[in-house]
Amino acid sequence: MTSWTVEMLAAQPRWDPARLAAVPGRCRGDLLGPWGDNLTKRFGAAALPRVRARLVPPLDQMRAVQTSTDWVPEYAQVAVTEAIVDEFLGGDLAALGPLFVEDARTNVSRMHRLLARSIGASRAIRIVPKPFRKLYERGSAEATVDGRRGRLSFSGSVLFANPTWRVLQLFSVRALLELTGSTGTAVGDDTGADSFAAIVSW
Repeated sequence: MTSWTVEMLAAQPRWDPARLAAVPGRCRGDLLGPWGDNLTKRFGAAALPRVRARLVPPLDQMRAVQTSTDWVPEYAQVAVTEAIVDEFLGGDLAALGPLFVEDARTNVSRMHRLLARSIGASRAIRIVPKPFRKLYERGSAEATVDGRRGRLSFSGSVLFANPTWRVLQLFSVRALLELTGSTGTAVGDDTGADSFAAIVSW
């Protein structure tokens, strides 16, 4: 088994726009959350228009704040992420990691931060599949934990083979560890054409 680091995945060729746009299904808007507001706070008032200019319809018209009541194309998070990385980070996807974790920490309420710390990394990883089912129309997630090592397995969607999507899952695990007050590492396991696993140790 080859363990994929963020840097290795970030170095993989991106999908061309047509292939990405052909991904079927939808996901909930809270995967993006206040993406436009975060851009404006970090990069200034012109940031959102600059990123919108890189997006194709219908993504260029998405509201700056997305919630759990919104639906967007399943590939939206990948397209927006790549547009942000190209516009502000010189195309370096790996450099997005600290910003992703910072936004996750900022966007979570104080109550949820306290809850995450109270339940710890092990339990937090075990409950990931439940909200995942609400976020995506397609695919599923499973979690296993053995001591201080966890595995999140995703399957059932062609999007799960996308290298940028895979990087975002490793960032998400890092953010989860941060919220629980734990330190650790996360790597990926390429498990097939429509599947992926994030392996975390803390």
